[in-house]
Amino acid sequence: MQINNIKFKALFKEIATNRDVWKISTVNTKDVDFLSFRQKSEWLQFTGLHDRHQTEIYEGDLLNWNDTVVEVVYEHGSYKALHDGNSDVILWYCIPDCEVIGSKFDKNVKI
Repeated sequence: MQINNIKFKALFKEIATNRDVWKISTVNTKDVDFLSFRQKSEWLQFTGLHDRHQTEIYEGDLLNWNDTVVEVVYEHGSYKALHDGNSDVILWYCIPDCEVIGSKFDKNVKI
């Protein structure tokens, strides 16, 4: 992956309406600084990996892996699968069997 192809997924809170409405959009690095000043936001970086259905996996995504829900975290220079506070599994190890089921911001998906 080239440095100019780094992608982020952003969840924005609308400040003007003071409502907890989050929008999801994929942006490139040129948009990050501009949009961050306009709205309260959370930024999640693309891991460069895809699940078994070829869905892009981002930091903060929740994955179903062998009937266990894990969260994708970036820790000590690598993306890992976090479950029950333990993140000793490197994310690429989960790839053949995992499926994106949501993100850490989804209220209907439980870890």
